[in-house]
Amino acid sequence: MTVNDGTGNFGTIAAGGTASNSSDPYSVTADVATPYGTEVEFAVVVEAGVYVDTVAFSLIVGQLVPTDTGYYYVYYSGGPHVYSPVFEWVAIDTTQTQYAGVSLNLSDDAVVQVSLPFSFQYYGVNYTQLTISSNGWVAMGYVTSSYLTNYGIPSTSGPAAMIAGVWDDLDPGNSGQPSDIYWYYDEANHRFIIEYFRVEHYSSGFHETFEIILHDPLYYPTPTGDGDILVQYLVELQQTDNTLGIENASQNVGIQYYFDGVYHDLAVPVTDSFALRYTTFSPDYVGLEEVVKLSVVPVRTLLGVVYPNPFVRDLRVSYQLAARGRVRLAVYDALGREVSGLVDGVVEPGYYTVNWQGLDDQGRKVPAGVYFVRLDTDDYQHVQKTVLLK
Repeated sequence: MTVNDGTGNFGTIAAGGTASNSSDPYSVTADVATPYGTEVEFAVVVEAGVYVDTVAFSLIVGQLVPTDTGYYYVYYSGGPHVYSPVFEWVAIDTTQTQYAGVSLNLSDDAVVQVSLPFSFQYYGVNYTQLTISSNGWVAMGYVTSSYLTNYGIPSTSGPAAMIAGVWDDLDPGNSGQPSDIYWYYDEANHRFIIEYFRVEHYSSGFHETFEIILHDPLYYPTPTGDGDILVQYLVELQQTDNTLGIENASQNVGIQYYFDGVYHDLAVPVTDSFALRYTTFSPDYVGLEEVVKLSVVPVRTLLGVVYPNPFVRDLRVSYQLAARGRVRLAVYDALGREVSGLVDGVVEPGYYTVNWQGLDDQGRKVPAGVYFVRLDTDDYQHVQKTVLLK
């Protein structure tokens, strides 16, 4: 890793404010030989007058995407990777005439088996048959149950070798408008398409329209020989209790992109006109992904700026301690007499804030005037002046 430009000036920042140095940003470059996913530790040293602090963070080389065990990966449309798909809806339902999709006319909780027009390798196994369920999933091979209840991935509670488009209790036969499931072999483009057209979540009135496209591995080769899968969503998810993802035949490896309202940490939400691509191409090198790890131990002991100053009711006093030790934090009047003891004892290292409400140790309001806040530790002493207004 090379830090090409490691300094930046943020100017004057008001208390509680923010600033950026977009005109003079930090610049870091990863060597092309750095393994993808390498996490590198960094630190930013922040200096403001006499104050110095350190913020620790790390950068991951490349932008990660959801994966199982590094075999299949999933990329989303609009993503930065070269393998990110482009949404291009292929209608095979009765609303069009270009692609004459075959209607399956499935009833509630039903499955049907169809022969694939090409051999499709999935998690290292070749298949020539596909099971299509009315409940929003397809599976390689022969499956007899429709599995109406969705689970997380991977799980032995669902179908083996599954591709979950929108896995839930769906009912293609219960809609006031045309609703069906279709398949079509697009021979010219070497792809097999299954479309769920306005399929309703059981007795809910919410309908999903999405399609699962299997690409012929002979024409769409991958590093492992496994098939490339595209899942396209014409509309965003209509309900939250769904499962999206893939899993292998042993049901112990898979990618859970979404489950019952929760997306994978590296996923983005499904929207209208959205696509997911499941493939065995590993991510290309795109950017540096930051993982913030704020330091919990200051590098120096300091009494911070008291705020607001002047004050009327409450004075906020911040201090930081670099090592465990005895701390004495107190307020004194202009004659040097102690007015209020704020902290007196052994304190662990860290960042602290104490409020003084303008009261003495007996709880009485002190008169307006000039006061001094003093921090004493074993090896540090500092004083800040403040003014209490009426």
